[in-house]
Amino acid sequence: MRYTQGFVSFPDYFQRRTRIQNILLLLLAAFWFIASPAYASKPVVYFAGVSFLGDHRFIDTNYPVATALNKATPEQPQAALDKAFFELLSAQSATLPLLLSRNLANYKSGPAIAMTLAIERESISIETFEDYRKVVAEISAQVLFFDFQAMRLIASIPVDIARNDVINLNASLDKARTDNLTALYQPTSNADNSLLSVASGHIRQFGLPKEGVLRFKVHAVNIGEKASPLVPERVQHDALAQVFGQYFTAQLTHLGGLNMIPYTKGYAIGNKMAGRMANGDVYTLTLPEADYVFTVDISNFKHIAQPNKHLFASRVKFTAKEATRSDAMLDDYFHAAVAKLVSDKQTYIDDWAAYEDALETVLSELAQQLSAPEKKWFDNHSQLKRRTYNTFRKWSEHINGL
Repeated sequence: MRYTQGFVSFPDYFQRRTRIQNILLLLLAAFWFIASPAYASKPVVYFAGVSFLGDHRFIDTNYPVATALNKATPEQPQAALDKAFFELLSAQSATLPLLLSRNLANYKSGPAIAMTLAIERESISIETFEDYRKVVAEISAQVLFFDFQAMRLIASIPVDIARNDVINLNASLDKARTDNLTALYQPTSNADNSLLSVASGHIRQFGLPKEGVLRFKVHAVNIGEKASPLVPERVQHDALAQVFGQYFTAQLTHLGGLNMIPYTKGYAIGNKMAGRMANGDVYTLTLPEADYVFTVDISNFKHIAQPNKHLFASRVKFTAKEATRSDAMLDDYFHAAVAKLVSDKQTYIDDWAAYEDALETVLSELAQQLSAPEKKWFDNHSQLKRRTYNTFRKWSEHINGL
């Protein structure tokens, strides 16, 4: 017989005690989780979706595929790319260096950090052979982190992705453009085959810069007098400078390990960068000032024909200096060449596509050398060889020591 007069029975007492202990343990575990360094060190970042850089009046013209994919409808009020990107990041939340939040009713209010995947370029290039065409689709974007109260850029991650396709000579070029760009935007089971999955991969390896960290910027990309005649008439010089300014910025970020400010010529005025959200809201971000600036002068292209193979070379002048000084810290000419096999069935050799490959090669290798100079590379690819190697080595030691 249980003794209960004036007291809680022993079984009830222990059951209640056990429940209280469980609650306390849960609260303690929750407190430990929130207070743990891995959790506490993660900043809260508000998800602002996919946006488009440039003058809002020309967004639909500049990004026809992305804007068509990312339009909200009464049946689907949440824009498709916004939804897919948020779900992809949420599924990887344990490995992200940030705490992602969707509670952003108005991205212009509140003292917090916001993030948008800002598309900056859609492009298609086509190379014609005897019985088919080769199609290359490319997308460039920036993952922008910004203070949405001050509308000030905090950091950015360049993102690039490309896709090759083959179509027959009678196929619609408009359809090839739409199909290939759509494939780059939409993720499938392959983790590396879409803009969204590549962007999420970069975010997982990213950390917001600390206050006072050095900032770098590609100030200008110029087309020299010898190179200019070799640029096809269909390629505008301003567009070419924008493409390779963005490309070099991406290489300096991912290969050089530098905290880069986006290359903004073509969609920014002064230190203001404009864009448009999927819901039509227009935004303008203030860019931070750079501590160091880079200039690239595309000086020349060269084509050397050999049996069954052609060599295409690009030569650039690269200059680096402190933003507040006129004298250069780094200044030399660099070159690189790529080989292109020629098929008997190829009716047309696209010199320009090969020149672009050579230009990408010299810029990507240059970005690597800024981080870890190799004497042999300078012997083969720079004009002043050892002298330039020594200045790059001193630069690397100086920047890494700050």
